[in-house]
Amino acid sequence: MLDWIFEGIITWVSSVVTDLMDAVSGMFLQALGTDMTAMEEYFPFVTKAFTVMQYTAWALLFLITVWQLFRVFGGPVTDAENPWALIGRSALFALLIGYAKPIFATCLNIATAPYTALMDIQMTAEDFTFAGIEAMLMNGLTTLIATISVVGLLLLVILEIALGWNYFKLLLETVERYIVVGVLCYTSPLAFSMGASKVTTPVFRSWCHMVGSQLLLLVLNVWFLRGFNSSMGAYIGNGGALSTGYGSVFLWLFCALAFLKTAQKFDSYLAAMGLNVAQTGSGMGMELLMAARVVTGIGHGARSAGNVFGGATATGTGAAASGFASGFANKFKGNSYVRDAVVQGGQRMGAGGTIGFVGRTFGGIAARNGAQLTGDSIASVAARTPNMSGTIAGDIADRSLANYMPHLNGMQVSDTEITGGQIIATVVGGDGKETSLGLYSTGQFEKPEGPYSMVTASDGSQWYQVANGPGAGAFYDAPQFSGGVGEAAMVAATFPDAADGTTLRTVGDGVIEASHDGHNTMWYNSAYYDEPDAPHTVMTAANGVDWYAMNQHADAPQFEAGDDAYAYNQAYFQQFMPGFDQPVSSVDGSERLDGHFEVRHENGSGTMFYDTSQFAPPRGDYQVYEDVNGSQWYAIHGEAAVDRRPVFENGKPVYDGDNVRTVNVDTVRYKSTPTRYGEPEARSDGEIKSPKRKR
Repeated sequence: MLDWIFEGIITWVSSVVTDLMDAVSGMFLQALGTDMTAMEEYFPFVTKAFTVMQYTAWALLFLITVWQLFRVFGGPVTDAENPWALIGRSALFALLIGYAKPIFATCLNIATAPYTALMDIQMTAEDFTFAGIEAMLMNGLTTLIATISVVGLLLLVILEIALGWNYFKLLLETVERYIVVGVLCYTSPLAFSMGASKVTTPVFRSWCHMVGSQLLLLVLNVWFLRGFNSSMGAYIGNGGALSTGYGSVFLWLFCALAFLKTAQKFDSYLAAMGLNVAQTGSGMGMELLMAARVVTGIGHGARSAGNVFGGATATGTGAAASGFASGFANKFKGNSYVRDAVVQGGQRMGAGGTIGFVGRTFGGIAARNGAQLTGDSIASVAARTPNMSGTIAGDIADRSLANYMPHLNGMQVSDTEITGGQIIATVVGGDGKETSLGLYSTGQFEKPEGPYSMVTASDGSQWYQVANGPGAGAFYDAPQFSGGVGEAAMVAATFPDAADGTTLRTVGDGVIEASHDGHNTMWYNSAYYDEPDAPHTVMTAANGVDWYAMNQHADAPQFEAGDDAYAYNQAYFQQFMPGFDQPVSSVDGSERLDGHFEVRHENGSGTMFYDTSQFAPPRGDYQVYEDVNGSQWYAIHGEAAVDRRPVFENGKPVYDGDNVRTVNVDTVRYKSTPTRYGEPEARSDGEIKSPKRKR
C-alpha cells in the first residue's frame, strides 16, 4: 500500500517537472532574438531615458576634452595630447553619440544573420516534448533496476529534477545575456564619450570588445539550446544507444547535463580566451532559492524580513526609514506637490511630514501662478473611487483638464470639477457654442440611458461622454462626408459595421445619406433625434454614438399608362410581386413615388399596396407580400363601388336646370388606410443625467 502511495507521489512530481519544462521550452529564442523589441516593450523607461544618456555623454565628452586641453598648458611636464587631434576626435565621437542607437542597431543586424540561420535549421529529432523523456527514463531505469521499484522511482525524480533544473538555469542565463546586450545598447552613448582622449580610449576599446563578445554569445545561445533540444529528441528515438553498440540512459544523461553546464559556463571560457564577456548567471539559482525562502517567511507570518534573510531583526527606526523611503518612491509622481496643494480631500501622492508640508506650500504657489497638473496627477483623482479620490476644481482644473482628456485641447474650459470616476465641465468650442459636459468612467458607472460617446483619457481609461447645450453636437458628430468613393477608409474607421462599398454624404446636422448598391437611405444621429417609429437599424459609430439607419424604401416599378398598356402592366406586376396570385386586370402606378400603388381585378374590386418602410401597419384585415427585391408591402383589399361625380367643362360645373349634372364612375372603397410614418423628431434639450454608479 505504501509503495503504491509513494509511486503515485513520485509520478505526480515527475509529471510536474516535465510539464514545467514543456511550458518554458522553445519560447525564449523566438521571443528574444537579436533585436531590442522585448527590451523596449518590457522596460519602456530605457527608451525614454536614452536621450538623457546622450546628453550625459556629451557633457562627459566636453569635460574630458576641456580637461585634456587644459593640460596642454603644462607643456612637456604633463605629457599632454596634440590639441588639434584631441578636438578632431572629440568632434567625431560627439557625432557618434548622436548616432549611437543606429550604430548599435547595425551591429545587431549583423548578428541577426547567423542567429536566424541557426534558428531555421530543420531537425526532425527536435519534434519532442519533455513528457516523452519521462517515459523513456522510466523504461531505461526499469531495465537496469527491475527489482527495486522504489529506488527506480527515486532515481527517476532525481534525474528529472537535475535535468530540468540545469535546463531552466540555461534559459535564465540566455535571458540575462540578452539583457546585457540591451544594457550595452542603451548605455552606448557613455562608451562613445570615452573615445576622444588617449587616456580614456581603453575604456571605449574594452566596451567594443564586450559588445562583440556578447553578440557572439547571443548567437551561441541558439546553438546550445537547439543542440540540447536535438539531444532530447534523439534520446526519445534511440533510448541513449550509440551506433557503436554502446551507450545507456546514464551515459546520455551525464552527457546532457555536461552539455547544459558547459553552455552555462561558456562566458567564462570565452573570457579565458581573452574576450571581454560579462559574467552572468552566477547567482540566478540562489536568487530563486532566496525568493522561495521569502515566500515561506511571509506565509508563516512570524518572521521579520531580517530573519528571512538570516539577518538581525530591523529596529523600529530602520523600519520607519524603510517604510518612508518605499512609500515615497512608490507614490511620488511629477507635479504631485502641486496636485496635493489643490485637491480637497482624498489621499496625498507626495511625501508627508515636513518635506510634504514644504512641498505643498510651494505647490500651492505654483498652482496660483499658472501651473498645470499632469495627466497622471489628474488620473490619481479621477481613476479612484469617491471615498479615496478627493476633488480638483477651480482654475487649475480648468487649464489642466486637457492634459487628461486630449480631445478637449484647444477648447475653453470652465467650471471644472474632477472627482472619483466623474468629471463635470463647461466647454466652449471653436465655433463659440457652449456645452455642458459630463464624463463618467466606464469602470465605475453603468452605460448612460441617453446618448453618449466614448473617449479615451491619457492613461488609457475609457469614459462615457454626455453633452448638452448649443454645442453638444460637436461631441457626438461623425466627420464630414462628401459621398466620394475615396472616403472608404474614413467610412470604415467611423462606422466599423457599415457594409463594404457604402458611401456617406453629410446632408445636415446629425443627418447622413448612405448609398450602397445604387440605393439611398438616411441615417440620423441619436444625439440629435429621438428614435423613430419607422423601421430602422442601429449603426454604432467608433466613438460609441448610435445612428438610426432608416430601412431602404421599397422601389415600385414604373407602370405604363393608357388602355393599351394593360397586358404589359399585368405581366410586369406578376413578375414584381410573384406571391400575389389573384388575377389582375389593370395597374395604377401614379402614386408609386409616394410609397403606394393600386391594382384592379376583373370583378371591379381592387388591392392597394403600401410600402412597410413608409407606412405603419393598418387597422383591420391586411396581408404582407414581398417583392422580387426583398421589400415588403401591406396589401389591403377593397370592394367595388360606384361614385357619382359632377361634370365639369372649362373648369366649371355643368347644370341641368338647378341641379349639377353628375355621372356614375366605377371605383373601389377601402375600409382602412395606413398612416404614413413621420420624420424623426429632433431631440429636446435637457439636463445631463448622471448614469448609475456600479455597485
